[in-house]
Amino acid sequence: MTGLTEPDRQPAAIANRLAREIKRRRLEAGLSQRKLAAQIGYTRQYVSMCEWEDASLPSAELVAAIDTAVGANGELVSMRAEAPDRRHRSRRISTELVAASERGPAAAIQSTAVVAAELDLDRAFDAELATSFLRSRSVSEATIDSFTAVTNLLAGQRQSIAPDALIGPIEAHRDAVATLFRAATNERVKQQVGALLGETSVVASRVWSAVGDRSMALTHCAFARKLADQLQDRAMSGIARIFESNLRSDAATLISSDGDVVIGLRILKEAAEFADCLPPAARARIGAEQAQAYAVLELREECEEALMRAQRAAEYISEGDRTGLFSDWNTTRIQVYVGTSQLLLNEPKRAIAALSSALNTKMGDSPNVELAARVDLASAYTLSGELEEGCRILEDAYDALAAMGNHRGIERAHRAIERMSPWQNERPVLAMREKIGSLNSC
Repeated sequence: MTGLTEPDRQPAAIANRLAREIKRRRLEAGLSQRKLAAQIGYTRQYVSMCEWEDASLPSAELVAAIDTAVGANGELVSMRAEAPDRRHRSRRISTELVAASERGPAAAIQSTAVVAAELDLDRAFDAELATSFLRSRSVSEATIDSFTAVTNLLAGQRQSIAPDALIGPIEAHRDAVATLFRAATNERVKQQVGALLGETSVVASRVWSAVGDRSMALTHCAFARKLADQLQDRAMSGIARIFESNLRSDAATLISSDGDVVIGLRILKEAAEFADCLPPAARARIGAEQAQAYAVLELREECEEALMRAQRAAEYISEGDRTGLFSDWNTTRIQVYVGTSQLLLNEPKRAIAALSSALNTKMGDSPNVELAARVDLASAYTLSGELEEGCRILEDAYDALAAMGNHRGIERAHRAIERMSPWQNERPVLAMREKIGSLNSC
């Protein structure tokens, strides 16, 4: 089995290789970023983002335009086309893992070993160590560490693997952790595995949310919250509530009209009661989510105060904190929330400044965050009167979201399209809708 371990087949590796090649070709052609942008009809920012490493793949249309402009004879297009092939293989693996996990506890454990191997995590997961507990019914510290490593790394894969392909692996892994939890008899060990089961359930919740299944996402978060409360695990109780609040409010109505901002704020208030046990990234997220919700309600002063709390907490985030559910959290992430909050407060110019600043700062391997920022930036440009630029940014972001299979992000983009309804008969909006319609029919 070739698996997913071939270096050049990893999405991040493809994106980085493509970024380097685009820059090399541009320089060989004697073009500045600004001149290339003018030649292909995009902004300089778009060309700049194409040359960032640790960023998401640019759209196929943009790469094709650059390919022609720099005389790459289709080589850049071919390089860009490698990523979708990886998603099809991931979906196959996902199906195999679901089937394995349905065969019982032993198969569930073995399927986690498959996850580790396929995602190149084999050194983090000892399959023999994990399966030995089925014979001895004894869960060791090493077993827990092995499963914890896989949970953290699967959480990080949320940014680089299509969510519908990741559902199978994360659910198979969660089944295996649940088996560990049921097998544990020592109270201290049960507490440790329970915390891991809660975290793994929240990771699964995020993936279910990305594929657009809100009920399954809420179910996993509610399970994690209830389990944490039963175990009196204050840290997990707070973390589960943070992510449940996001689902209840639907990211402060940026995603769906089903959300209830008031419920989201109430759950965030509960999460804040556990702040003394939470890592800085979790405290930062509480403030950032509160700010978005206050912005929806047009409570400007409360929004600004919440953003200040988020920024103060983010200053304490260390590299060691950026793991698992919070692997994509840093001060740049807060800047995205600042921009989104300004958009919701109907301050498009301030939103453009904040979001552009965030996008001009490398976010690391966080394409979902980057695309959310692009969608909101498109709305901000539209509301500021730059309709053509807003449509161009949104069209490109939608293309990338569709390629990733991120249904939650696509729903966010649809809300952005709805904001353009006052200009629905304008040429840029009509052209954008036509392009997006063709993507949906593919």
